[in-house]
Amino acid sequence: MQAPQTFRHAVAGLAGLALALAGAAARAADTPVGDTTLGGKIFIDATHLDQYKNGRRTGLDRNGVDLKRFYIDIDHRFSPVWSAHVTTDINWTRNQSPTDLWFKHVYLEGAFSKALVLRLGSAPMPWAGFVNHWSGYRYIDKELVTRLGFGASADWGVHLLGSTGERGQWQYATSMVSGSSFKRPRTGDRPDFEARVAWQPTAHTVVAIGGYDGTRALDGGDHTALHTARRQDAMVAYADTRFRFGGQYFRSTDWDQVRSPQGDRASGWSVWASVQVAPRWALFARHDRADTSERLDPARRERYTDAGVEWQVSRSVQVAAAYKHERLANPSRELTSSNEVGLWAQIAY
Repeated sequence: MQAPQTFRHAVAGLAGLALALAGAAARAADTPVGDTTLGGKIFIDATHLDQYKNGRRTGLDRNGVDLKRFYIDIDHRFSPVWSAHVTTDINWTRNQSPTDLWFKHVYLEGAFSKALVLRLGSAPMPWAGFVNHWSGYRYIDKELVTRLGFGASADWGVHLLGSTGERGQWQYATSMVSGSSFKRPRTGDRPDFEARVAWQPTAHTVVAIGGYDGTRALDGGDHTALHTARRQDAMVAYADTRFRFGGQYFRSTDWDQVRSPQGDRASGWSVWASVQVAPRWALFARHDRADTSERLDPARRERYTDAGVEWQVSRSVQVAAAYKHERLANPSRELTSSNEVGLWAQIAY
């Protein structure tokens, strides 16, 4: 079946944008003292999407372009120790109106040593970005925990991180935050905590564990927290210039039941792999499985798969032709599912 004219134009436009920016895109360098630098990253796709509910098409099928993320990074260095960082996050998708604009990162950083870095404000959380760094292909989709909504990539609060050891092989990160994430900040009666500890036995291998504890800012005022949201995380991964593979696991209790008298649990795992088959070409695949409500709806299962081929146009531009499938079902019927195929691109500047 031939793709509609508008979709072919969208695909051509996406490829043209990537090629046009290939030569000019460049990552912002480390900011010299007293200077301000500007950089950023764009996630964009041109795809065909089919969506189903209870086994039937929803009528929301689309051909078109989504601007999934448009990050603008501003860095200013006050001294060798102190700097300020701002990242805006713009998001527009074909089924969404109006466009969303957030300040994802707004923090003051004090880098006292490799072992002690302090961040005050909205900054990256310990777990999500760390997994994305090792698994790669964030522009295709989020890692397991944030994709399912059992964690946030950034939040407002106090953040400490660093590395120790002869080669910096021991790493830690801990955050005391609002619990509401960066998109809709609010406060509850108590702060939330997330932490991660990682060990890199070699430059290309990592073992990490982490956890979360808090009420997600769902208490306070007229609202009472009847449960505490908790999550435990683990990851093992390998990444070098040619191969990436690894997996992560999470288990949570009462994540969406903080105000409810009923408790719940969830768990899931994700595995991924990629191989550089030529200097500019790579193959990648990923599979997630999760039980999103082990007590209240124990038969419900969530599945996610993606696979594709990536073309590295330049160091700053990657384009992938990929397929994604998501499915939420129980043994008696399929609840929701989607199939998406097309082009995804990441452009750094």
